[in-house]
Amino acid sequence: MARFEKAFPWLLAGGAALVLLETYRKNTNDRAKANADIKAALKNQEHQAEVLKEQIRQFDENAFKERKAERRERYTKAVEQLGNVSAPVRMGGVYTLIGLADEWLEEENLSEPEKVREGQVIVNNLCAYIRSPFILASHYDELSQASPTPEGFYKDNQQKFYTDKAEFTSEADIRLSIIQEIHDRLQSPDKNTPGTWSGFEYDFSGSTFFYPIDLTNSYYKKPVNFSGSTYQDEVRFDGSVYKDEADFGSSIYKSWATFDGSTYTGWVGFNCSTYQSWADFSASTYQNGATFMSSTYQSWADFSNSTCQSEVYFSDSTYKGKADFSGSTYQNEVYFSYSTYQSEADFSDSIYQDKADFSDSTYRGWADFRNSAYQGRAGFTDSTYQGEVYFNNSTYQWAHFSGSTYRGWADFRNSTYQGRAGFTDSIYQNEVYFSGSTYEDKANFSGSIFCGDVYYGKDRYNSNFSRFTECTPQFYNENSHQNTLFGSPDNDFSVENGRGYPIYRNLDGLPLGCAFLTAEQKEYLTDKFQEIDETKNKIREVKDPKEKAELSKKLQALNEKLYEWREEATTVKAEDTAPEEEDN
Repeated sequence: MARFEKAFPWLLAGGAALVLLETYRKNTNDRAKANADIKAALKNQEHQAEVLKEQIRQFDENAFKERKAERRERYTKAVEQLGNVSAPVRMGGVYTLIGLADEWLEEENLSEPEKVREGQVIVNNLCAYIRSPFILASHYDELSQASPTPEGFYKDNQQKFYTDKAEFTSEADIRLSIIQEIHDRLQSPDKNTPGTWSGFEYDFSGSTFFYPIDLTNSYYKKPVNFSGSTYQDEVRFDGSVYKDEADFGSSIYKSWATFDGSTYTGWVGFNCSTYQSWADFSASTYQNGATFMSSTYQSWADFSNSTCQSEVYFSDSTYKGKADFSGSTYQNEVYFSYSTYQSEADFSDSIYQDKADFSDSTYRGWADFRNSAYQGRAGFTDSTYQGEVYFNNSTYQWAHFSGSTYRGWADFRNSTYQGRAGFTDSIYQNEVYFSGSTYEDKANFSGSIFCGDVYYGKDRYNSNFSRFTECTPQFYNENSHQNTLFGSPDNDFSVENGRGYPIYRNLDGLPLGCAFLTAEQKEYLTDKFQEIDETKNKIREVKDPKEKAELSKKLQALNEKLYEWREEATTVKAEDTAPEEEDN
C-alpha cells in the first residue's frame, strides 16, 4: 500500500477531494432541506397565528355583540325601572344605568367618541330623571319638618303628612344618589383635572332640587345647563372648572349658594336669578364673558378677589345685603349700571383695565371705591349715594361723576385724574373732600350744588393741597351759563402753588361765577329731600305690589323734579353773566 501511495499520490488526493465534495453536497442538501422545512414550519406558524388571530377577533366581536345586546337589554329594563312606583326599584334602575355608563367608558372595542356617545345616552336619562317634576316638592317647607305645621297644608291630616313625607324622603334619596354618583365621576384625585364623566354634557335645566346639592371641585369639559332651576336647600358648586359654556341663569336659590374658587373658560350666565340667602362667587376667574344681570340678592353677595378676562355684566340688579366686589381685576369692560344697593357696597382695591360703568345706580348704605385703578373710562353718572361714599386714593384715566346726588359725605381725596374729570350737575348734601388730588386734564364742577363744606386744600385729615396741572378747574360753564352753588361759607379752595393752576375766587371767596344758596333754596332742598326719604320709607314698608309701584313712580317723579330744579337754580340769567373781578 505504501508503494501504491508513492506510485499514484495524485489518485489518493483526488479521492479525498471527492469524498469532501460528496460530504459538502450532502451537507448542502441537508441544509437546504432544513431551511425549507424551517420556512414551511414558519409559514405554517404564521398561518396558524393568522387563524388564531381571526378566531380571537371573531370571538371578541361575538363577545362584544353579546355584551352590547346584554347592555341594551339591561338599559331598557333600567329605564323601565325609573318609572316604577317602588322607590327601591327606581333606585336599582339608577345604579344599573350608572354601572352601564362606566362599562361603556371602559369598553376596549370602542373609540373614545363612541364611548362618550354611548355614555351620553345614559347621562341624558339620569338628567331627565332629575328634571322630571315631583309634585310633593311644592310642599318642601312642611315636608322637611318632623311634624305638620299648625297652619300648613297637612294641619288636618297627619296621616297623609307622614305618608307623603316618606315618599318625599325616598324620592329625595334617589335624586341625591344620582347627583352624588355624577359628582364622584366629575372629580379626580388631582385638583383641577377631569374625572371619568367629565366628557359628558349635563342638562339639568328647569329642575327643582328639594335636597342639598354638592358638586364642589367638579370638572366639566362640555356644556352644562342648570338654568331655570329652583334650589330649596343649600347648593355648592365651588372649586369647579368649566371648560365650555355654563348656564345657571333664571334660577332661584332659597338657601345659601357657593360658586367661589371656580374657573369658567367658556361663557357663563347667572342672569335673572334670585338668591334668598348668601351667595359666594369670590376668587373666581371668568375667561370668556359672564352675565349676572337682572338678579336679586336678598342677603350677602360676595364677588371679591375675582378676575374677569372678558366682558362681564352685573347691571340692573338689586343687592339687599352687603355686596362685596373688592380686590378684583377686570381686564375688559364691566357694567354695574342701573343697580340698587340697599346695604354696603364694596368695590375697593380693584383694577379696571377697560370701561367700567356704574351709572344710574342707587346706594343706600356706604359705598367704597377707594384704592382702585381705572385705566379706561369710568362712569358713575346719574347715581344716588344715601350714605358715605369713598373714591379716594385711586387713579382714573377718564372719570365722570356727573348728574349724581350725594346725601352723605363724599371722599375724592388723594387721587389722580389722568384724563378729564367731570363732577357736573350734581347735588352734594354733605361734606365733600377733593384734597390731595392731582388733575392732569380738564376738571369740571359746574352746574352742581354743594350744601356742606368743600375741601380742595388741607382738610381735617391733613391731606395735601390739590393740583390742577393742565388748566384752572371749571365752576362756571360759559356755554350753558351754569354756575356752581355753595351752602357753606367754610370751604377751602386753596390749591398747590407753583406747580399748577389756581382756583380764582370772587369777593365772597367762591370760585368765579359762583354764588351761595339762598335761604329759600336751602329750604326747598330740605323739604324735597324729606319728601324723597318719606317716599322711600313707604316703599320699603308697603306689601301691596300695586301700591309699591305707584310709590316708585312718585319717587321717580320727585327725583326728576329735583334734577330740573337744580338745573334751573344753577343757570345764570343773561343779565347776571358779566365777568367778575378775581380775588387773589
